[in-house]
Amino acid sequence: MEMTRVIARRFNERYGPIFPVPDALVTAAPEVPGLDGRKMSKSYGNAIALSMTADETVAAIRRARTDQDRRITFDPEHRPGVSVLLSTAALCLDVAPEELADDIGDGGSGELKKVTATAVNHFLAPLRERRRGFAADGEIVRSVLRRGNEHARAIADATLDEVREAMGTVY
Repeated sequence: MEMTRVIARRFNERYGPIFPVPDALVTAAPEVPGLDGRKMSKSYGNAIALSMTADETVAAIRRARTDQDRRITFDPEHRPGVSVLLSTAALCLDVAPEELADDIGDGGSGELKKVTATAVNHFLAPLRERRRGFAADGEIVRSVLRRGNEHARAIADATLDEVREAMGTVY
C-alpha cells in the first residue's frame, strides 16, 4: 500500500494529477485473529473457512486454546486465547468484547466457545449459502469474472491513455 502511495505521489508531482493517492481503509478489525491468536491463515491451520460446515466450525473453535480461569475477561495481553474468542464472537455479534465477557461472566471457556461457535455460524450462514450457490454453478463465477475483466480493462486503457498523454509518449 505504501509503495503504491509513493509511486502515485511521485508520478503526480512530475506529470500532473493522474493517479489518485490511495488511503488505507481500516475497519474495527483490520486483522482477523486466528483461533491461536496469530493472524488467521489457512497455512497456520487456525482459520475458519467458508467451506467448513457448522459442525466443523464448532470443532475448530472447541480446539482453540483458553486458560483455566473460569471468569471470562477480555485481556489480550494476559489472556490471549480467551481474548481471541471474545474478539471473534464480538465481531460477529457487533458488540464490544468487554460487554460479551461480562455477559458470559463465570460461564467458563466451554460457554465462551459455545457462544463463539454459535455467533460465527450464524454470521457465516448466509455467506456459506451463497458460496454453495457459486460452487454449484461455475458459469455464474465465470460470467462475473468476464464482466469484471472487461470493466477493469476499459478503466486501465483510459488511465494508460491519460498517462501516455501526460508523459508525452502518444504516438
